[in-house]
Amino acid sequence: MIEFKSLEKLDWDKFLNYLEKFLFSNFSKEASKTLKPAFSFEEALLIQKKSKFIYKLLEKEKKIELIPLKSLQELFNKALKRGLFLPIELEEIKKWFINLKKLSPLLKDSPFEELLSNYEEIKDLEKILDKNLDYEEAKVKDKASYNLFMIRKKLKEAQELLFSKLEKLKNFYYQKGYLQENLFTHREGRYVLPIKREYKNKIKGILHEVSQSGATVFIEPTSIISLNNEIEDLRFEEQREITRILKEISSEIFIKYSNFLNLEKIYQDFEITLSKVKLGKLYKGIFPILKREGPIKLLFSAHPLLILQKSEEKIKKVIYNNFIIEKGLVISGPNLGGKTVALKTIGILVFMAQSGFPIPAKEAEIPVFSQIFADFENEQSIIEGESSFSSHLKNLKKILEKADSKTLILLDEPGKGTDPEEGSALIAVIIKELIKKKAKVILTTHSPILKNLPFKIKELQLATMGYDLDTKEPNYKLTYGIWGESLAFDLAKRMGFPEDLLLEAINYLQNKINWEFYKSLEEEKQKLKIKEQELTSKLNQLEEKKQELEKEKQRLIHFWNEEFKKLLEKIKSEGINYKKALSSYHKFFEKIQKDTFIKQADFKEGDKVWILPFRSEGEILKIKDNLVEVKIGKFKAEVPKENITKKVLSYMNSSILSKREKVQDINKINRDKETLNLIGLTVEEALKEVEKLINNAFLEGIKKIYLIHGHGTGKLKRNIWQYLNKHPLVRSFEFANIWEGGSGVTIAYLEEKN
Repeated sequence: MIEFKSLEKLDWDKFLNYLEKFLFSNFSKEASKTLKPAFSFEEALLIQKKSKFIYKLLEKEKKIELIPLKSLQELFNKALKRGLFLPIELEEIKKWFINLKKLSPLLKDSPFEELLSNYEEIKDLEKILDKNLDYEEAKVKDKASYNLFMIRKKLKEAQELLFSKLEKLKNFYYQKGYLQENLFTHREGRYVLPIKREYKNKIKGILHEVSQSGATVFIEPTSIISLNNEIEDLRFEEQREITRILKEISSEIFIKYSNFLNLEKIYQDFEITLSKVKLGKLYKGIFPILKREGPIKLLFSAHPLLILQKSEEKIKKVIYNNFIIEKGLVISGPNLGGKTVALKTIGILVFMAQSGFPIPAKEAEIPVFSQIFADFENEQSIIEGESSFSSHLKNLKKILEKADSKTLILLDEPGKGTDPEEGSALIAVIIKELIKKKAKVILTTHSPILKNLPFKIKELQLATMGYDLDTKEPNYKLTYGIWGESLAFDLAKRMGFPEDLLLEAINYLQNKINWEFYKSLEEEKQKLKIKEQELTSKLNQLEEKKQELEKEKQRLIHFWNEEFKKLLEKIKSEGINYKKALSSYHKFFEKIQKDTFIKQADFKEGDKVWILPFRSEGEILKIKDNLVEVKIGKFKAEVPKENITKKVLSYMNSSILSKREKVQDINKINRDKETLNLIGLTVEEALKEVEKLINNAFLEGIKKIYLIHGHGTGKLKRNIWQYLNKHPLVRSFEFANIWEGGSGVTIAYLEEKN
């Protein structure tokens, strides 16, 4: 057993975070976060056996290619509630079959044999899925049943007949001028024609909807009502037959419920074991010899996090140590010398060994422990009002009660937080009692009393963290059989404390007087007074600077507002068209840039800028010669430097940029393009918006439209292109120029009105 605090103190959770990069399925990722060591010899041996098997497969260069899988437990929970699996859920089950089929040849005669036996129990279900499901379309196949085949055949024939009639009606009414557009559409499951309001009485049928403007009414002609009814009935029959088929398939799967859930559990174990081995290869780990009892032997070993962080270039150097612990070990040495790291290294390597991980060492032998306790300093509870020492005592009492010969105990500077001599004396007798119980005890300390324990208790070894007396630097190497000095004075000197102060401290020690360094109340008050004066002075300077900036801001606002008014008056008086007005606006803005000393060379990654072609704010991602990659909302684009500008002042958007719309209002200019931002919408939502825009743009005589879909996964773009390719009002389409958004924007060219 082990307490969560012990795992946390030894950085177990941080180490487990590295597993996730080798895991594919979410249910395995979640399980890996709560992974704990085995606490019996047999279980630890089995876990290691699994890891060794996978390690050998990888050594033989066998490819183990996994794909992300959905949790079978979650799929079954949803299906059981509704009474059947949906086609998309059955497709996820199919992925399990694909994955298991690839793994089967590799796992014969392995510790994962149970995975294969469960697969054998359910693999016949794959044939049922293949027979009935169209995986690409995520739907039931036409030939899943004769009844479904006939229904869909009739449905197809009825739709073809309906479309034929609608096409004739549409052309007839369009020639008469009754239709708003030369097309038919769909409303509430019924096919309808978009009729101009003034001609609604000319066509017999059912009115289903009126457009928001009231200019268009959607009428289902009488001649197709019966066909529409037939199609609706056939769709209902189709859905009923699909439900029947899915229930039949689902009932077969429900019978194997326990096999599927057991399969997920074993597969999860396999995937996590694979990730353990892959992570172990990253730090070149070996499998330790696991024993029922005996000494801990870790030769040329290091903390795995240090090695992993070095590979990420977060630390410069990793020190490797030899740890040999017969029954107990007392580690002393200087502050910041690596005592706590050594203790954590021993603890986490034992955890790893009992969890099936390869460990970072050249050679290792580890007895399997049934209990592991770790007590580190600063474990006080603010909520419960505990001191650090009382918290230590509470932990030590629990350890003392539960310790036995299968227990590992790690203590970091025990006895701190109270009178040093009293605290050390208490810890000394506790350790003596733990040794009597044959528990393995490893502790770090500065206490002379505890450092003397190995001379009184033969089961305890003495070791110290090395220190270079010439350079006055720790070397982090563990040396056995040596008393370690704390070297507080050397550390203080290295940190820049004055020599006279250190000499006085040595005198205190030599005279056996307690170290009591304090500052008088008057000195503290004087320091606070000086700090207060400095702070007041800085605040006054900041206030003056703020007022100067505010004056300059108001001056600039007034000046550029006046200049902009002149520009507007010029546009009004000369009747400038939209393009020339926009050109004048760009020149005006460039003038602001020049006068406020913003140059292209000033641009840097991370700057917030205004992108002129998109009339939007964005952020600079990369600068490539004269091109700048910018992020606008969720999509990226490359634009020339001259088409972007920094936001000069906060008033620019509200006080000047917004006035651009007034230029458009004054000249009442017709636009020759329309822009639609589809980022953030689902495919269905986006296509509805595109349909509206195409219809409106066509009626207004707009020749091309801009559809902003971004890059993302590409799904939105593909569906938009498929839609445009079939649309009768779209003549052609293409990606925008690089300065207009590139492949993140599609330009559609519309047919001209007759």
